[in-house]
Amino acid sequence: MFKKSIFALLAMSAMAATATAQTTGTIVINGNNPAAASLTNDTNGILSTTVAMGVLTPTTGGTLTPASFPVRLRSSRSYVLSAQATALTFTGLDAANGGATMTGADIGFGISTLTTTGANVANPGPGRTDTIVPLFNYTGGFPSVTNGLTPFVSGTHGTLNDVVANTQILSGGRISSRGNISTDNNFITAVLSLAALPQYFTANTEFSTTVTLTVTAP
Repeated sequence: MFKKSIFALLAMSAMAATATAQTTGTIVINGNNPAAASLTNDTNGILSTTVAMGVLTPTTGGTLTPASFPVRLRSSRSYVLSAQATALTFTGLDAANGGATMTGADIGFGISTLTTTGANVANPGPGRTDTIVPLFNYTGGFPSVTNGLTPFVSGTHGTLNDVVANTQILSGGRISSRGNISTDNNFITAVLSLAALPQYFTANTEFSTTVTLTVTAP
């Protein structure tokens, strides 16, 4: 009798296990795609470069000494590009003796070219909404020089003096439709340019400044 009871319990247990066997299930997968924006150099590397304006020896005429560097911008939503320049520093600066010493206002600064095409750029070409702040818009070229003097007019032509505080220079809608920093067609390119007119400024052995660019996706 006892053995029969044990057998019956085992049989009922086996039937219960068979009756409740799982044949389907669910797995929850989650993650996050944060708003993202980036800037790189023209080889998708870290943007850290030295731009040499060379020796600014005064000559005849009105030829500006230019320098430029390209920046690739990517973002997953609307973006803002800002710039900030430190004050000019000088090595071996002579005494002014009543003369003018070069300042940030003598160095034009802005965007000379903006390329917005690319197979994986969101709304490429005419459909895009990228806006250069007018003060820094040099896509039509730098101003003409007259009388051998700095041609950059305060409030009209952007200079390094206008970015001593972090200042917006460009903004627009989402840039990248897909891809990452290795993708070769999901970015826009802004060429940032500088220019100065060689003049009889107070002599020095070197001048320098550092421009910090920041892109955000607010």
